Parts: sequence; C-alpha cells; structure tokens
Amino acid sequence: MARTGIIDEQERKNVEAARQSASSAGSDLRLSALIELAVLVGIFVLADYAFGAGNRFWDIAPHPLWAVVIVLSVQYGTSAGLLAAIACSIALFSGHLPQQNVDQDYYDYLLFLGWRPILWMLTGLFLGELRRRQLVQNAELKAQVAETELREETLAKAYASTMERVNFLERQIATQAQTVLTVFRAAQNVERLEVGDVITGIESLVTEVLAPAKFSVFVPSRNNLDALVSHGWEKPNEFSRQITGDSNLYASLMTEQRILMVTRQDDAALLGKDAIVIIPVQNSTTNEVLAVIRIEEIDFDKLNSSLLINANLVRQWLSNAFAKAETYENSAWITEDGDRRSVVSSQLWPSLSEWLFQVCRRNKLSLWQLDVGNQEGSVRTEDALHVTDQVARGFSRELRNTDLVFQRDGRDSGTIISILLLGTDRKGIEIVSGKLENILRGNSDPTIRDLTITQRPIFDPAEEKTAS
Repeated sequence: MARTGIIDEQERKNVEAARQSASSAGSDLRLSALIELAVLVGIFVLADYAFGAGNRFWDIAPHPLWAVVIVLSVQYGTSAGLLAAIACSIALFSGHLPQQNVDQDYYDYLLFLGWRPILWMLTGLFLGELRRRQLVQNAELKAQVAETELREETLAKAYASTMERVNFLERQIATQAQTVLTVFRAAQNVERLEVGDVITGIESLVTEVLAPAKFSVFVPSRNNLDALVSHGWEKPNEFSRQITGDSNLYASLMTEQRILMVTRQDDAALLGKDAIVIIPVQNSTTNEVLAVIRIEEIDFDKLNSSLLINANLVRQWLSNAFAKAETYENSAWITEDGDRRSVVSSQLWPSLSEWLFQVCRRNKLSLWQLDVGNQEGSVRTEDALHVTDQVARGFSRELRNTDLVFQRDGRDSGTIISILLLGTDRKGIEIVSGKLENILRGNSDPTIRDLTITQRPIFDPAEEKTAS
C-alpha cells in the first residue's frame, strides 16, 4: 500500500503561486486600479462640466489631476501610474485648450501644452517604480513566509509520522521480545511440573509468553476435544466448549498437527468465528496430541509473525515437558529454603540458550555459561542422570532462582550440566565458580570429584563496549 506524501499538493501550489506573485508584483494591472482610475477621471470631468469653464481647470495650479496620478502610482505601482498619466492627459486635452499667445512660437506653445503630461509620466514612472519595489519585497516576504510555514508543517508531519512509526515499532518489539525474567519463569514453570500438572501449567505459560486476553485449553475426551481451562471468559458459554471429532478442525489438528492462524485464508475457514489462533501440543516422542490451546482474543498489534514464533516456542516447551515429565520428576528436589528446583531438559538447550542470548543482547544483560563435566573423557550415559541429579542437588544452595541448570548428554566434551547465569559480572562468576568447585571436591563420589567447571561468556556488555 502506497504511503501518502507528507507535503500536501495544494500547499505546494500555494507556495509556487506566492513566488510567481513576487516576480510580477507591481507590473500587472489590477481591476480595482482601472475602476478607481475611471471613477476619479469621471468625477474630474463632471466637476469641470458642472463648476468649471470647460477648459479642464487649466489655470489651477497645482492641477487636480496630479492627485489621480500620485494616488494610482503610490497605490498600484508603475503600470497603474503610467496608465493614470495617459488617462489624465487625455482628459486634460479633451477640454478647451488655451490660445497661443502672440509672443509664443510653435515649439513654445507645444511645451506649454505638454509640460503637465510629461511631468505626470515621469512622476508615475518614479513613484510607480518605488511602489513596485515595495510590492516585490512584500511579495517575496510573503513567499518566504509561506515556504517557511510549509517547511515547518512538513517537519511537523514528518516528526508525527516518525513518532507514529517509532511507537508502532516499540509495540512490535514489546510483543516480540518478552522480558528475561518472564522467559525464565516460563521455562521453570514448565520444566518443574509433574506429569499430571503439565496441562494445568499451560495457563500460566500461555499468559506470560503470549499474553492473550482470552484463551482456552482443550484436552482429548472420547474422540472430541473438551475445554478444560477457560481464561478471561466473561460468560461460561461465551465460546464453544467442544471441538467435535467429526469436524474438519479436529481432523486437521490430529493429522497435520500445525499451528492455525486466522491471518491465513485456509486456516481462517477452519477456525470459524471463535478462534484467532489454535496451537496443538503433542508429545515430542509419540506425536500424540495431548492438549490444544485456542486463543479467542488478543491485542491487534500482537497478531504478527512474532506471535507464530512464540507459539512455536510454547508448543516446543510443552511438547518436551510431556515427553520428559518423568525425567523432570526424578531430577526434581526441594532446596534447603523450601523452593522446588529442577533440571531443564537437554532437548531445550539449543533453542532456549539461543533465545536467552538474543534477549540478553537486546537488553544489555550479561549471560555466562558454566559447563560441568569431565574433560578427559565422556561420562557414561547410564551414569549421566545419576550424576546430574547429585550435582544439581549440591549446587542448589549456591544458585539463584533465575539461574537455569540444563541437563547435557555428556557427549559434548564430557559436559553433563550447563548452567546459565544472568546479570552476573566476571568477579561474581569467579566467586560462584569457586563455590561450585568446592562442592565438587567435597563429594564422596569419585566420578563427581573428577568433574571440572569451565567458564564461558555468552554475552558480556562490558567486553562489547570495550571492543567498540
């Protein structure tokens, strides 16, 4: 869609008209000048017929027609002044001319008759040029004022347009980049839940990551999908509470297992009038659909490509949560202060670590990675889960709630645990690393005692600032 211009075409024409008026000011005849000239000369002729001797007041000095020439020249410029001089000369010679004296020759008599018209022409030219110069200056000033006003209005419109786009981009960025703590809470909410609580945790996860106004969660029930959770509904029956098994929507969700959005024409026909987005959540191991998230209402500025990205992230989290629920349950423990902590699945490591890197870089927050493993050789797969559980329990009292502990498969340089620490400087990393090293050395298990900790900055604002 073409964006309309900032400068209005009519305003541009007004400025051009003002410039043309400046170039021709004082040189064109106006209708009002012709009318005034005709009226004044007419009054003069009538006065001569009524009160004079028909000689056009030849003997009066200064002559009354001087006023006509001066008024027209001063008021309208050179053209009007010269025209007034010609008209007054014609009016003067249209009456009875004085007789030639005996002591006047032919040329003296012509000079006697023509000296007034000559002076009128010179006066009209002189005063008219002065007036024309003034009119040109005034017209140029008006043109400059009009151009300045147009420039100011253009800048104001450009500023308003820029601010509108900035506000739009800010809203778009706000929908694309969730806060770091929200991402941490969302990941921890899913990863620490037991099998029976995963579906219940969907509501908080969707609320924090996607932030819809109204949504519902459906679960399979006798070849149908029934609503288990309805968030933000004003009435219990505001939207349909069942997706029947004989509908095209049900068939698409169970077979294609893809996210449906109303922005796609084919998807809109399946969604109907109740749904804007539908997210099927399946077990990542068996591909069995275990839940369906239906968004009924969301802010318009959030309905963009970032919504699809976040929806895929939510589905991936939940899919892995269903598949790894037993692993999470076994690896969960209660810390000394009563908080429940858990190890995040290794399957989420690539996507979630990259996501956190992008978020930290955008928000200028440091992100460090501590790798715990045996650099001399890989840890056996059958021992990795046991070692991970023991090490994570030992580390729990030294880690914050915002620190994420990831389970690794041990094949990556012998790494079995990766810890992501947010907002900690290099000195703090050294302190935390030292405490964790002491915990490893104090363990009675030789496999754990042989583990080492490797520090690696994923994103450090201080180093980036120094490099720049």
